[in-house]
Amino acid sequence: MQRITEVDALRGFALLLMIAYHFFFDLWFLGVAEINIWNIEWLLFQRTVGTLFILVAGISMTLSESRNQEGYARHAKRGLKLIVVALLITLATWVYPHEGFIMFGIIHFLAIAAFLGPLFFRFGKWNVLLGLLIIAAGFFINAIRTDLAYFFWLGVVYEGYRPLDHYSLVPWFGLILIGIYLGQRLFPEGKQLLRHYPKYTEKLAFLGKHSLLIYLVHQPVIVGLILLALSLAGG
Repeated sequence: MQRITEVDALRGFALLLMIAYHFFFDLWFLGVAEINIWNIEWLLFQRTVGTLFILVAGISMTLSESRNQEGYARHAKRGLKLIVVALLITLATWVYPHEGFIMFGIIHFLAIAAFLGPLFFRFGKWNVLLGLLIIAAGFFINAIRTDLAYFFWLGVVYEGYRPLDHYSLVPWFGLILIGIYLGQRLFPEGKQLLRHYPKYTEKLAFLGKHSLLIYLVHQPVIVGLILLALSLAGG
């Protein structure tokens, strides 16, 4: 079955927002610009981007299921692929910048969600209620502080834990469940909703089709360009 252009385009749009956020984040991190990256506006922007990605991931699970001939194994294979990528991200950020290295970022989260999400396909509209309950639980669980360093993936963090990227199962798995419902509701036969769409949609969809590759390379490219610009300006 063909890919759904509007879903790929939405993922591509989220990707552009993410690149924009990381550009300003890198300017702050490298000391080029005085940006308070931890203020509420920037945090809301970051979480909005993450919300889009995760909702689209939930929708995409149902689309993958509609064209799936391998059953659960297909989702498990994707989960394993993302685990490998997630481990590489942890290793890379441990080497540099080390401080705040990523232990359970959005790729780590999506890897686990790839294993868990398909188990909820059968629940249909109940996924919305369950998803909202998980999101609501996040307000309480994320406020818990502990001396134990083993539950950060769930949402219970220890003092001093401040990674550069973190998406715990609670509350973010709630968005996966809502995305699963939206996918089943909007694309029950795995077909596009729209027959016609603006020309730029195809360009966004192209980005969305290659989102994982772009995710992996965009940060080194941004940092490299900033350092090159600084070098040229200083030279």
